[in-house]
Parts: sequence; C-alpha cells; structure tokens
Amino acid sequence: MAFNKRTFSIYSLLAAPSLTTAFYLPGVAPTSYDEGQSVPLYVNHLTPGLAQQDEQLHSVFSYDYYHPAFHFCAPENGPKYIRESLGSILFGDRIQSSPFELFMGKNETCKAVCKEEAKFDSRSAKFTNRRIIQGYNFNWLVDGLPGAQINVESVTEAKFYNPGFALGSLNDNGQAVLNNHFDIFIEYHAVGYGAKDKYRVVGVLVQPDSRGNSKVQGDGTVDCGSSDVPVILDEDSETGVTWTYSVYWRESSTPWATRWDKYLHVYDPKIHWFSLINSAVFVVFLVGMVSMILVRALRKDIARYNRLDMINLEDLDGTSAAVEDGIQEDSGWKLVHGDVFRCPKSPLLLSVLVGNGAQLFMMTGATVRKFTWW
Repeated sequence: MAFNKRTFSIYSLLAAPSLTTAFYLPGVAPTSYDEGQSVPLYVNHLTPGLAQQDEQLHSVFSYDYYHPAFHFCAPENGPKYIRESLGSILFGDRIQSSPFELFMGKNETCKAVCKEEAKFDSRSAKFTNRRIIQGYNFNWLVDGLPGAQINVESVTEAKFYNPGFALGSLNDNGQAVLNNHFDIFIEYHAVGYGAKDKYRVVGVLVQPDSRGNSKVQGDGTVDCGSSDVPVILDEDSETGVTWTYSVYWRESSTPWATRWDKYLHVYDPKIHWFSLINSAVFVVFLVGMVSMILVRALRKDIARYNRLDMINLEDLDGTSAAVEDGIQEDSGWKLVHGDVFRCPKSPLLLSVLVGNGAQLFMMTGATVRKFTWW
C-alpha cells in the first residue's frame, strides 16, 4: 500500500487523543463488594432539626463534623474531604472520611471509635448541650446512602427511613443527653457474578444511644456499658466520653435499583384539586390572551400584504403614500429575522466537539453580545 499524504493524515487523526472523555455521575453506578471487603463510612456536617421542647425553634446554621467543640474521633492521618457530586455541592455538603471500620457481612459488637477518651471542658459542654437542645442531627453516608432512623407517620402509620439521627435528646428533667454509642444496621443485597458472589448496600439504619459507663479497658477491650447511665455533659467541670459503635449486617430482598424508595416518603398524599384548577384556569387565560394578541397582529399584517396585489408598488415606491399605507416589507420587529436566520461568517468555528458544553457557553455569550450591541 502506497504511503501518501492522505494516508498519513488518516493515521494521524486516529492516533490523536480524543477531546471527549467518558464519565458517570458519582452515586449513579452501583458498587459491588466482596465478603469481608472494607465499606467506607463518610461523615457530613451536622444539620439542625426541630427542637424537642419547641417545634417552632429551628436553627439555620450547620457545623462541620470535626468541629473542635464536639470532640468526635478523627482518622489517624486526619480527615480528608471526599470528592462530591454536583448535587452535594449545591446542597453545601462537607463530606469527609471517618475512623469507622465496616467490613461487608462481618458483624462486630462494641468497638471503640478511638482509643482515647474525649474530654469535654466547660466551654465545649455548653456548646454541645446547646446544639442538642436545638435538635441537631448526625449525617452519615455509606455507599451513597444516608444513615437514617425509622419513623412512623401519624396519619397513615406508614414506616419510612428518615435521613439523619439525633446528636442527643432531653431527659425528663430537661437536661441534654449526649448520644455516644451507635448501633449501625446495614442492609445488603446479594448479586451473583458466576461462581463468586458480590454484595451491594441497599439500606443504612443507625440507632444512637447514650451510655455513660462505656470505657476502653487496659488490655484494649471495650466495655460499651448500658443505657441506664446516660451521658450528661457537666458545664462546670470536665466530662469524659467514650465513643463506641456496633455493626450488624442484614440481608435484604430490596434490589439496588429501588433502594431509595424507602427514603422517599410523601406526607399526607392528597390531591389538591383547588390548586390544580386554579393553575389550569390561569394557564388557559394567559394562553388565550397571548393567542388573541398574536392573531390580531398577524391578521393585520396579512391584510396589508394582500393589498400588494391591488397596488402598483413601482408607482408608490419611495413615496409617503407607501409609508402611510403600511406596505413597507420590513419594518419594526420584522427586522429581527435578519439577525436570527442570517448564516454566521464562520459556521464551523463553534462546531468543534469538546464534550463539556463549552461550545454552548461560547455561542450563548456571542448571541447575548450581538443583541446587546444591536
């Protein structure tokens, strides 16, 4: 085969790197885990909820998970920010790594999050108690699913997963109680790949608890204590807190494609007929009004152009009679079509495929600039 300039050009194009790259949105593609494989647990910022003593009391500020006043355990090498999706960025999430260790299908009872006991001084205790009173919630993520609690709707008595769980609660005396133990229940679904099975996370439940007598023994074992002695942060002296957790894996028949159904719940699902009828009436009224205006304008223009058959344009060309009679071919808003449908000078300039919408951005800017100067 003769090697000419044309052949060289073809091979050069085939060898050139593509300007487009394939990608997928984070959280869309399923992640499958082997048995015993590490499943990361990420933490998000603490968000406010409804206060327990007054539902009208609602804070608007969120706090970073590793805020010094909370004294939460951090990874050995420090927390690292996790690359977020577009939705997480728009919602203002601050997702970071955590020291929690989860292994697919492996149940673990009573583990310490960190070896050292957290020390809450007076200032930290006041800050944390204030956040408990305001109803702040933890926000954890496991395989893109939020750690949730089961709620029951009062009207339909339907059970659903409510994302987030409480930082603490108030006892009968109105004192703030801190949750320092977490029972993590993870639902998984088996997916067969030939002889080797893999598993996918389809649900995450977290039951927080307050256990003031939990501690790490001298030999490294952990005593998670009991719920009989809650953690109450003393605002006048130092209080020691041990963070503990347990992990339980439960097989579920829920497939990965429908794992979000249990999180998506509609309160009081009723059809608001008045709002629908009201919106429909307004839409019909506006469409009718705009249509009537367009019909009148077009009918008037059509009548003017039809008069061209009865009038000799050569006799009226350039005279005031033609202008007064409204027979000018292009006038007023009709001049816009000359810019809208005019072929650009360089039609191939903005047709390069870059794969990230840059051509649309440049064309929008050029169009806006054109009509701004027009």
